[in-house]
Amino acid sequence: MSGVAGGHRIDRANVKATTDRYVSDVLSGFPPFRSAEISGSYNTTGKNDFGDIDLIVHLDSDDKKLIKKDLQKYLESKPHTEILPFTSEKYPGKRSYNSGEIISILFPQVGHDRAVQIDNIIALDKDESVFKKNFLDMPAETQGLIMGLVKTAIQEASMKRMLPDLFARIGLEVPDTDRKLEFTLSGVNLSLRAYEADENGREVKGTRETLWNSNRWTDTVNLLSDYNLRKPFEELLDDAKATLKHPTSKQRVKGLFTSMVSIKSGEVGTAKAERKQDTIDMVNTMEKYTFFRDNILTEGKAFHNRSWSKNLSMADVVNLTACGLVLLYVLGEEGDADAKKYARKLYSNYPNFTQVSINMSDLYTLISAFYVKAHMLDDNTYDLLKPKALPAWFMRKYLTKIALGNMSNQDAITFFYRIKSTFVVQNNNVKQALSLAQRYNKLDNNSKHKLYQLLYGYFNVHGRIMDIFSTVRQKYFNSFDK
Repeated sequence: MSGVAGGHRIDRANVKATTDRYVSDVLSGFPPFRSAEISGSYNTTGKNDFGDIDLIVHLDSDDKKLIKKDLQKYLESKPHTEILPFTSEKYPGKRSYNSGEIISILFPQVGHDRAVQIDNIIALDKDESVFKKNFLDMPAETQGLIMGLVKTAIQEASMKRMLPDLFARIGLEVPDTDRKLEFTLSGVNLSLRAYEADENGREVKGTRETLWNSNRWTDTVNLLSDYNLRKPFEELLDDAKATLKHPTSKQRVKGLFTSMVSIKSGEVGTAKAERKQDTIDMVNTMEKYTFFRDNILTEGKAFHNRSWSKNLSMADVVNLTACGLVLLYVLGEEGDADAKKYARKLYSNYPNFTQVSINMSDLYTLISAFYVKAHMLDDNTYDLLKPKALPAWFMRKYLTKIALGNMSNQDAITFFYRIKSTFVVQNNNVKQALSLAQRYNKLDNNSKHKLYQLLYGYFNVHGRIMDIFSTVRQKYFNSFDK
């Protein structure tokens, strides 16, 4: 039993037949009735059953409050065998419930001796009906994310100096006002508000004014034309992460999302609750601490400096190679396309790592030192490193997985264990970095931060001029140089 009416769940196979009977036997007799469409998860998921039926009902009226009362009166005038008394603990015997945009009733299911709650979602014209269907057909997590993107549209456009263009998308001009402007989206309409802001940028109570609203879904689509609103939630979230640039935008999206998407007491322990928690966790990581931002990996810096390279010990080569491989892996896991290209270059031209040149990337030069003598290193270094060389195919396999972005947790565990044991790493910080890298995708933010500190600390002292570090170092999200 669920909902205000206390209805039973309904099988997918019975939804349309039950709706058709409700429309033909009940709604069609109400003179202002024009049309009805099923909305919600029935249209967009493969679920086998549903807690209720969401029905967008188009009624011909200019007064929503009045027409809802008229519809409620009409529904309660029907026989008790058609519009059933509620069986919920909170509203036993009640025959309709009027709240917001919805009138809820209990109706017999076709094909079963039980009832289902039907939520009549009222729309007064075709535009409103289309708007509500498009919004309600989206999963709750997508609704919450899009509402956040609408909320931040003005500040994002202002930052990019494209505010007139933003307003032009929906046929408006930028209002001439000193007040703060903000678009908002609900399940009813898209609106533009103006309000006075205090010294902290917060809305001053009592100053809000709605300047414009629209129930045309195309206005929402046009306002957010930088995004494909039909994308799955995960992909849309990735686009938002990459696109939002204003310092507070991601935080505002997170705040609105978590206020809209919450786990209700009756959902605890269900698949629905698990999905909600997953999406909440995803959005909460929009501003996760990351070591990297917009990395542009260059090639061949350090080994142009002969005085630096000639002073590298065997231990330096081992540690810098280990840290470089970890850093490249982490860059790839953080979605850096340049890191994947860099990894591919390490093995694509010389898969056995036997060609040496100062024009190669610094990490390639370090890796090759295990396989061939390098004139830019001390002559004795190769003899010391050779016993520590991993099979070229094994190294190549690891780099290929970074390049393709298909490194599994077990791959990482195996590779970094081999690095730590075969290289015989002695430096405690490097050993810690390798251990953390083995389980990178399972680390919490604090542990990742620790790994980044270890990498930064070693490179900053021993390999500051290396290409893979020096460029990344300039792009820290939160610089350790401070």
